[in-house]
Amino acid sequence: MAAQLSLLAALLFYFGWKRNQAFSDYLGYAESQLNSSVQGYVLSSVPALFDPLLIAAALGLIWRIADPVLVHLFAGRPRLRRWACLGLLSTVAVAPLCAWTLTRLSPGWWELGLPASLTIGVLLTCWSGSLWSRTEGSGVDEEHEEEDGDQEASGYRWVTWSISMSTYALGVIVLLVFWTAGTFAQIQGRGAAQSFASSLAGRTSVTVFSDKDLRLYGAPGVRPTVFESPGAYRYRYEGLKLVAYADGKLFLVPSGWTYDHPLVIVLPEQEGIRVEYVFP
Repeated sequence: MAAQLSLLAALLFYFGWKRNQAFSDYLGYAESQLNSSVQGYVLSSVPALFDPLLIAAALGLIWRIADPVLVHLFAGRPRLRRWACLGLLSTVAVAPLCAWTLTRLSPGWWELGLPASLTIGVLLTCWSGSLWSRTEGSGVDEEHEEEDGDQEASGYRWVTWSISMSTYALGVIVLLVFWTAGTFAQIQGRGAAQSFASSLAGRTSVTVFSDKDLRLYGAPGVRPTVFESPGAYRYRYEGLKLVAYADGKLFLVPSGWTYDHPLVIVLPEQEGIRVEYVFP
């Protein structure tokens, strides 16, 4: 149980890191500047992974129900057993081919379709090998039932699935799951960044007051104001949008941010600066 929980925690951490990295890359800043904690990565991955984990749990339940049914069904039916196992075995090639065909209409999804289809194909192939080894008549067909009886009488039986093969298969599956999760996380991160950029007008606005000139005149959409009357703050900058706050730093984008000309302003907390948040 501890190994499964550790693997799940590692998967959640990896997903959160890849998602945050894709989000920051799209907007134009380095994700490492956020200095996020392990807990932060894990928590950020949970909402995005809720639906995939729910689907995986449902498929796992279906497998637990179908496995003993197929084992019972294959008993005494070598032809059905052979064709069913061959069908499951072929998915390691058929699943990627089907994914490639379906993603021709939307090539961008091939990025996720390849690892996801390979994962499904390898899982079904492993299930095929397990079913073949756990059902009667392994290694023979119905034309060789008499030969199979001689083999069983002599104590000999074909073994096609062993503990070592299960270990290798588990390693491949883990790698494929991480590949699929990482790709899905990148798509999620880019999608979240695109949604953020397309709705900047409805995001939290930030007004910065400073006793010194911050030189933000070239930022698109930023409206600087210089106060001539004496006061604690001489400069005011409006038209900024909040992206994140981390490690004592504000990550801001101008209201005129575009993907072609990305600009992210990193403003550390320090004396001589006051920040006001304006919610739309």
